[in-house]
Amino acid sequence: MKADLGGESVAGMVVSVAEMRALEAAAVAGGIPEAVLMEEAGAGAAAVVRQFCQEAGVALIYAGKGHNAGDAFVLAGHLVAEGWRVEVRLVFPEDVMRPLALEKLAALGGRVVRGSMGDDPPRGLTVIADGVLGIGAAGALGGGLREACDEMNRFREVTGAMVAALDVPTGLDAETGDAAAGAVRADLTIAFGFPKTGHCVDGAEDWCGRIAVVSLSGLEMPSDAGMRPRVLTPEWLGTWLPGPRAFGMHKGEAGRVGVVAGSVGFTGAGQLTAVAAGHAGAGLVTLFTEGRAWAVMAAACPPEIMVRPMDSCREVMGMKFDAIAVGPGLGGTPPPDLLTLVRDDPRPMVVDADALNAMAALPSGVPVWPAAGPRLLTPHPGEMERLLKRFAPELSEKNRRDQAVGLAKLSRAVVLLKSSRTCVATADGRVAYNGSGHPAMARGGMGDVLTGLAVAFMAGGMEPFRAACLGSWLIGAGAETWLRRHSGAEASLTASLVREYACRFALPALRNGGY
Repeated sequence: MKADLGGESVAGMVVSVAEMRALEAAAVAGGIPEAVLMEEAGAGAAAVVRQFCQEAGVALIYAGKGHNAGDAFVLAGHLVAEGWRVEVRLVFPEDVMRPLALEKLAALGGRVVRGSMGDDPPRGLTVIADGVLGIGAAGALGGGLREACDEMNRFREVTGAMVAALDVPTGLDAETGDAAAGAVRADLTIAFGFPKTGHCVDGAEDWCGRIAVVSLSGLEMPSDAGMRPRVLTPEWLGTWLPGPRAFGMHKGEAGRVGVVAGSVGFTGAGQLTAVAAGHAGAGLVTLFTEGRAWAVMAAACPPEIMVRPMDSCREVMGMKFDAIAVGPGLGGTPPPDLLTLVRDDPRPMVVDADALNAMAALPSGVPVWPAAGPRLLTPHPGEMERLLKRFAPELSEKNRRDQAVGLAKLSRAVVLLKSSRTCVATADGRVAYNGSGHPAMARGGMGDVLTGLAVAFMAGGMEPFRAACLGSWLIGAGAETWLRRHSGAEASLTASLVREYACRFALPALRNGGY
């Protein structure tokens, strides 16, 4: 599924419900049978489930009456073939089902258990697949629909099974992102063809969870494809990774990174950032910190990291670096000449955490933007609130996408607005949403790791937008990888583990076409 966008994949582009219907209709009119699209959707969903469940388990499939049910039946067939025990529960009588869905149900034969609404969940339940309503449904849930949603949500709570929604969680409007009372709360939403606008609306992440995208054949792209919002996908991200290094490369050519971070009481932030930069491929990493914290940080960092005491940020400006990260753990008192570094240094820079807070605390009238070089700003919601109060109060009540784009235009920087659905925006209006990750990441240090990854990629020559997208996706994928290998240990996930698994497993897998 490619379009002529300079060779770049268009996987993950966000479309409206009407556009998706038109794309599918055009594909069918062009000679691709609906049954083929359904087989692709179901097979793709099975591949995604396989990604998150490394061993065959027990699946409970809830099916409606339309093509979404047909997708679910194809998924069920693939799981059975891979050794899963599968139970199917129909929300509607068979005599009202669409012919193609009924055909896929019949193809299952006696390979699955035919359960009934109201039955107890099967023992050892691993995955609940929501194939009840597709993207065309909207409005309140009544009767059997509400009963099915309530049952899925209840089983999720009592068994810990992962809920995988096919295309959209039942009860969520795929166009607006509005959730009806009783809507399914999915841990994973598998979007067929392309993500829909409702997947990316503020708050929809509480119903959609993690977003994965399954490509379908024959979908021709709109003419404005290049500037549409995207959900990050491995297919897209994988096209950005550099090729193999030349055999004669030396450490100075692999990217020199300077990190200005850490202070008394906040030494861990600088360490996380510097080590992440090294793990992401930077050839040389130098960590600058205040003199009072230097001894502690020098002892805590691995020997590969050079740690230097710093009296002024001008010292950083006088050294040779390919990219700089500034902000993690600086504390409430910024180091001397921080503004000079952020504003006047011409090299690519990630501006994070307390450096952003320092910018937001500057008196009005003090010029900050645009900076002399490429900048990536990485605020979390609290930091974003402070930045907007200082620089663009008119954006404070806007949605997250508009806030990120507005600050990017104002600052002429790339803005990565962190959250469970991180939004990356550029001054020219490009927007990408990160669909990877897990709620277990809601703890300190994750942003410090992200800053380290992004600055390493920028030191290697990657432009800030791509570095932001890649870093954001990798920490989510790193967390997912660790959780798959340590099932049930969500409380034990730390930023250090995410850093290790993002660089040790997720990045090589992406390089090899996986994830």
